[in-house]
Amino acid sequence: MRQGKFYEGLAQLRTAVEANDKLKYDEPPGWMIPVRHSLGATLMAHQRYAEAERVYRKDLTPLPNNGWALFGLSEALLLQGKNSEGLALRNDFKQAWNRADLTITSSCLCQPGPAAGSGEKGL
Repeated sequence: MRQGKFYEGLAQLRTAVEANDKLKYDEPPGWMIPVRHSLGATLMAHQRYAEAERVYRKDLTPLPNNGWALFGLSEALLLQGKNSEGLALRNDFKQAWNRADLTITSSCLCQPGPAAGSGEKGL
């Protein structure tokens, strides 16, 4: 992706998500940065908000209070103009993230980006 090969990189991220879904549960996880968060952040960075929304919703199925995915989904919704649901999820994110010592502007540290909404630099 950093070489400008967006579609090839996107295909590799989707393949990585499929492979990650087949991994057996382990603690600590075999891969520390969830691949769906990388995929969602990449889609967001390329203004593909509806696709990112689907990625984050899928990620929240097994872990409904995951702060990273809540943040990404909230941003994806807000950037699509789905403000009521986006703001509600932003509140869910703030509750899930209330003890964190890290301010985030993306669902993945691999893709820092501006927060949507009221011009906040991060949440």
